[in-house]
Amino acid sequence: MARYMIEFSYTAEAWAALVREPSDRSAGVDKLARAYGGQLVEAYYSFSDVDGVVLFDVPDHAAASGVALTALAQGHIKSYKMIPLLTTAETVQIMQASGAISYASPGSPVRASTA
Repeated sequence: MARYMIEFSYTAEAWAALVREPSDRSAGVDKLARAYGGQLVEAYYSFSDVDGVVLFDVPDHAAASGVALTALAQGHIKSYKMIPLLTTAETVQIMQASGAISYASPGSPVRASTA
């Protein structure tokens, strides 16, 4: 499973509806993630430049995009950012692979290879 984080902000109308009828939205988010083969890990409200953060696991990018688009299509979210998250072990593997690959940065002399 891949883990994703979505930062989101509600519309003013969504906040008004939640104030009128307070509810724990995490059960609905978990149901949505499960529809795409995953599950909710945790949900937080932040009252900062974003209204909240949701962590969820799903099989792949397509499933993560499905979760996001299904939620966005309801019209109660005014902004969101989806961020794939990597474990420390995955990141170490990436660093090891990156150390074994050479890449010429802009401005570096290009060397012609001879065959």
